[in-house]
Amino acid sequence: MRKLMFLVLSGVILFGCNMRDEAMAMGANGDDEQVWVFAQFNVPEEGDKIDSFYYYGKVAKSLYDRVSANTLHEGFVLMEEVKYWGDDDLIYEYRDSQYTGDLVFRIEDIRRIKRVQHEPVAGRGYEQFEEPQVDSELAAPEGDAAQAPDSVM
Repeated sequence: MRKLMFLVLSGVILFGCNMRDEAMAMGANGDDEQVWVFAQFNVPEEGDKIDSFYYYGKVAKSLYDRVSANTLHEGFVLMEEVKYWGDDDLIYEYRDSQYTGDLVFRIEDIRRIKRVQHEPVAGRGYEQFEEPQVDSELAAPEGDAAQAPDSVM
């Protein structure tokens, strides 16, 4: 049994795993401070096909910083409170009676990742992230002038 474990560990070290990146990713996933991100994952499938997945979720801030700065290339990313982009351009909760709402992906599969300012609302689309258009005439309605206190002279 020990020989088998030694061979497996040696194979992992020698054939493509960057242990430093793996260890950094494991440590970063445990950080308490988290940020909301949008991520596209391109996962290789059989027959030289690639499946793309689009998720919103919370990740450790230090992991996001390292991945977005391109200083961490291998390891795993844990996404919590995951929401996915549906085929009908609406956002859905990943959590249900079967799934916890958490996903783990390889960092190598990340095609795009960017921070979002707030938690996405399930059942709505991308419009929730667009900046509202503020019209200067609408900013100060006439009804508010009557409520302003009189100036004292």
